[in-house]
Amino acid sequence: MIDIAYKNIMRQKSRTAFTVLGIIIGIAVIVALGSFAEGINSFFQSTFEISAGKIMVQQEGAGSFQTGFSGSDITDEQIEKIMDIDGVKDVAPMNFYIESEGLGFGMPDMMVVGIDPEKSHYFIGENIGMYSGKKLEESDTNVMMIGKNMADEKNIGVGDFIAIKDMEFEVIGIIELTNNNQIDNNIITNIRDLKEAMGIDTYQMLYIIPEDVKDAERIAEDITDADETLAAITSKDFARVASNVVNNIRLFMFGIGAIAAFVGGLGVLNTMIMAVMERRREIGVMKAIGASNRKVLMQILTESVLISLFGGLIGLLLGGVGALILVMATGGEIPATITIGLAASSMAFALLLGVLGGIYPAWEAAKIDPVEALRYE
Repeated sequence: MIDIAYKNIMRQKSRTAFTVLGIIIGIAVIVALGSFAEGINSFFQSTFEISAGKIMVQQEGAGSFQTGFSGSDITDEQIEKIMDIDGVKDVAPMNFYIESEGLGFGMPDMMVVGIDPEKSHYFIGENIGMYSGKKLEESDTNVMMIGKNMADEKNIGVGDFIAIKDMEFEVIGIIELTNNNQIDNNIITNIRDLKEAMGIDTYQMLYIIPEDVKDAERIAEDITDADETLAAITSKDFARVASNVVNNIRLFMFGIGAIAAFVGGLGVLNTMIMAVMERRREIGVMKAIGASNRKVLMQILTESVLISLFGGLIGLLLGGVGALILVMATGGEIPATITIGLAASSMAFALLLGVLGGIYPAWEAAKIDPVEALRYE
């Protein structure tokens, strides 16, 4: 049946090619756009891993990680107020210096994170080691650690120098690969030196470490009650917001792809209707020599599904290539991840288009009366 179906759809090569092209475009759009939704989800998940069990504090209305919490200026007096709140174990102030050379969105070209070396484990993690060199120490001056991805991308090694404003910083260590974008693609230095380089005496973001993670929600409320100019976000808040953002992006992107794929589905429907009309006499012969209604129906459905699967497979490949090209064109600022789930759902959607596009023509073919079909010209 598959062999006959393949020969039948190749009878009208041009018509089949245009029908397959419609499916290719739809699936390629779904895969390319969906990969960005998955990439953004991975970015949020890596950020969530950093903030798990902690409370992030910034000034109300300030930026996010991508913008280095721009517009947030937290003073030492505000930190002292937070330290006095019941249940607060520690406070880790942080500052960020960003350089962007790309399109101005997504991940920056370079982000330098300033943090007290004795508290850097709050940001990096407890069990993260060094790929080469050594970690920051409190007594170090004008030195920095760099993430493995950035070191490879920028061809930076231990002993090299990186300029921040008018100050030169020596790279003393490369952090081992963590698969966390916030660490692998960034630079970490002593917050004291970064404040001097930036010419500021305030902080852009705080990590609040609670004595008990169960008290995180209550502590966050106490912080905002004590100072209404501050915004305190727990890991639960961040996960909820991130989930909503990613779901909205997925819905929007899948909607665009679905519209394109729907047009391709109409192409399948039109092609199969034309095929049934052209082969009416042939179908009558099949039924006259013993083909059942079910056999005829399955034959036409097999042809429509083959067309959609061809388009789906090629669309999946082109969608992956398109996502890669766009990532390269934006200098890696937009992440893209083609997951097994995305690939499987795209092919399932292509299969569904084939079934839906072929079911009506198949049903009409199965109802053909063999006697009348043999008289059909």
